Amino acid sequence: MSNLSNTGHPPWCLRGPDCAGPNDLHLSRLVGTAVRGDEVIQVRIGLWRMDVGKTPPSGLLLELSAGSDVERWPVDLAQSRALAHLSQRLVRQLDPGSLRAA
Repeated sequence: MSNLSNTGHPPWCLRGPDCAGPNDLHLSRLVGTAVRGDEVIQVRIGLWRMDVGKTPPSGLLLELSAGSDVERWPVDLAQSRALAHLSQRLVRQLDPGSLRAA
């Protein structure tokens, strides 16, 4: 949408049709997380921000899909930070190399 100003848009915003609404929802490009590409559930992650109020809510956008079924879940910033920290801690418990350090 070339008629949209760059001011007010975060640098990661795609400036697509999602930015045209009254609440200006900004979305980044979604990055795939599949390592092999043959996973049953595909996970992609990106950023979101909605321009409402004095402190616009923002965070991570999780997209989960299985075949043609797609679900998008906006996770707020505080929960996104906790999720990043907790997921690293939990994944270390699955990593066989981390057993030596325990």
